[in-house]
Amino acid sequence: MKKTIRIFYFFIVMVLIASLCRGAGSDASLSNKEGKSPGAAKTVETANVASSKDRGLTIGTLILTVGSSSVYWPEFLFWLNYIEKYYRSYHNLDKITDWSATQNGMGLKEFFLSNAVAYACKDRAIEAKAKELGIELSVRDLAEIEQMRKKNIQIYGSESEYLHIIRSMYISEDVFNYLSKMDYLGNHLFAHLYGEKGEKCTDEEVSSYVNKQGYVCAKYIFISNTDSEGKELGEEKRAKNYKLLEGILGRLKTSSTPLILFNTLMKEHSNDREILNYPDGRLVSSGGISKEFGSSCMKLKEKEYSGIVKADEGYYIILRMPIFPDMTADSGGNTLRYRTAYDYLFKNQIEDLASKMKVKYEDAYYKIDVEGLANN
Repeated sequence: MKKTIRIFYFFIVMVLIASLCRGAGSDASLSNKEGKSPGAAKTVETANVASSKDRGLTIGTLILTVGSSSVYWPEFLFWLNYIEKYYRSYHNLDKITDWSATQNGMGLKEFFLSNAVAYACKDRAIEAKAKELGIELSVRDLAEIEQMRKKNIQIYGSESEYLHIIRSMYISEDVFNYLSKMDYLGNHLFAHLYGEKGEKCTDEEVSSYVNKQGYVCAKYIFISNTDSEGKELGEEKRAKNYKLLEGILGRLKTSSTPLILFNTLMKEHSNDREILNYPDGRLVSSGGISKEFGSSCMKLKEKEYSGIVKADEGYYIILRMPIFPDMTADSGGNTLRYRTAYDYLFKNQIEDLASKMKVKYEDAYYKIDVEGLANN
């Protein structure tokens, strides 16, 4: 069971160092358990620090006061750069050229700034809630963070090189240290509220989350209409694939243990290998995978398999599976109970607390040239 609530930021340094040793450069693509949303792997570029100095924004410039906590320019710039990278990745852009575009009903400048404020508020919300409950970092936590710093310095060869990497990703080591500590604090707060593995989350809360997401659970045998290079298959090959699935259906119908056989055939024939990471079946939200998949799955009873389902992307045989709280819910091995506790309960609670934080916008906030930073 994974214990990370957001991401242990200092582990990113290890990944980046490995990437640099392979010649990948400072824009190495990094991953995070929260997927493609803001909050995923975060890198920034130090060039943006220099470009902001002409507006009086320096390492000591106060941008916001959230509650009684100060947010200085390096931290705020970190979030702006991350959001900009996320936006470009989401829209498959090398560079933002249309600043008249909107995102989530906002102009891009407002979208960038408001989300950066929101991230700063979420961290302060975690701090405030942890303080209220008497939760703080332990001596062991601080020792682990320091030990990781020493290990990274050793791996990269010198403290100066380590700091160069840290600053290229996080603007300053202070930002990096703050975010690292926030991960530990977030983990402790989550464990206090919902249990380390989400075990305090009730079956009723899991059921509510499942209903809200419109989840169904399924295993499937998928044969793609494209080859390994993404090229469309010809009619002859598609006909062979269809024939293969007809044979599979025949074997399932004559088997005395069709559910066991389904697993074997899925491992042997399914082009989608990701499904093998879900031993209890894959949770699919309404409209997920494809319209044809969703509508066919909804018609099945639990532990009932479909005929051959035709979709634009290929052919499926679908086995609908039951949903239960402690089933494996993601490829990382986390349970549905844990996912509910984190995605549905903890995140919403922190976002609610963050929305209620008192924010004072300093004069420097209004001097931020979002377009200039992004295009630098």
